[in-house]
Amino acid sequence: MKKIVALVLVGVMSVVSVNVFAEGENTSNCEKIKESLVSLQHADSRARVYLGRYYETILNKFIAPLNLRLVDNNISDSELVSNQGEYKTYLQNFRDDFIAYQQGLEELVTINCDEVRFTEKLNETRGKQQVVSNDVLNLRKTITKHIELVRNLKEKVK
Repeated sequence: MKKIVALVLVGVMSVVSVNVFAEGENTSNCEKIKESLVSLQHADSRARVYLGRYYETILNKFIAPLNLRLVDNNISDSELVSNQGEYKTYLQNFRDDFIAYQQGLEELVTINCDEVRFTEKLNETRGKQQVVSNDVLNLRKTITKHIELVRNLKEKVK
């Protein structure tokens, strides 16, 4: 259930971001654009908190304890250890990149959308949002890989 909610939040974040950014090209709707950006800012903030907790839980309740238990039982699996390291790296990237994206969005909201630099900042923020989307994708791939590695280990241990 949590996985579905996370996927929905990521999907909503992407759709809302695309729709708001598409409106950004037309500066005659400045107030509407500002309202949409503020709404996006709040939705993305909630998504970051939710996803951050979700990914932390996966690390702290599944990945790390399993690897510790394997070590305690003298079972070595370098792929699981390597995958844990990748996951930690991707999680830190997600945190850092989302903060950079949120800061970019905050700056964008303060700029008058009739200014030329608004478009520049809008494009920059689009790029930051894409980086966050890639971080989420990397985390999901790493989780999927970890599940496969655990299944393979289970078959070996039988």
